[in-house]
Amino acid sequence: MPQFQRPPTTQQVVLDALRRAIQDGELLPGSTIRPDDIAARFGVSRIPVRESLKILEGQGLVEHSAHAGYVVPMLTAEDAVEIYAIRAMLETEALRRGLRRATDADRAGAAAAFDAASRSLAEGDPNGYSTHSNRFHAALFAPCAMPRLMRLIANVWDSTETYRPARILPPRQRDLHHEHRAILTAFQRGDAAAVVAESDRHREHLLDVVLEGIPPAARQRLTG
Repeated sequence: MPQFQRPPTTQQVVLDALRRAIQDGELLPGSTIRPDDIAARFGVSRIPVRESLKILEGQGLVEHSAHAGYVVPMLTAEDAVEIYAIRAMLETEALRRGLRRATDADRAGAAAAFDAASRSLAEGDPNGYSTHSNRFHAALFAPCAMPRLMRLIANVWDSTETYRPARILPPRQRDLHHEHRAILTAFQRGDAAAVVAESDRHREHLLDVVLEGIPPAARQRLTG
């Protein structure tokens, strides 16, 4: 018997649209988000808009300023390097713990997410690719069975989402996907050292993408 799926709430529609606008680069870092404008765009009250912005604030995708209202946060190069160093520590722990517990079902789940990303890449769907790429990484971390660690990883990922918009990733996605294949192969072998090494290399390339999206003045602070 098919399961009944509830239609999305107004808040969910607004939340998904705002998140997609940030992920696509329609709302760039530093952009101001005016609740009245969003409410008018969707023909809704300010309540679901405010609730959606609160959720995005908790995920690090927007910030609230007493003077400017809600804005898409801007990062410096130092911020990005720090965030990716934190990612490395958290993700390495999740991978090492998870590989000791990974089952055939976990390996199949990672492979399924990889295959879905392959299809999106072949179809020229950058948003679909990003979605399945995130699923792939989550499948690698999931066997650690540490929900708090998983939430920390998700929060750190969200903090750089504004600098990884799907619109700038397509030229890189094929190379990144080759790196996913190397990670998956090591994961399926249960080779912890190789999984960590390949993941470190992949993360360094993602950091390069983030740094390229940061304005030159903010990038110069890293070395200046």
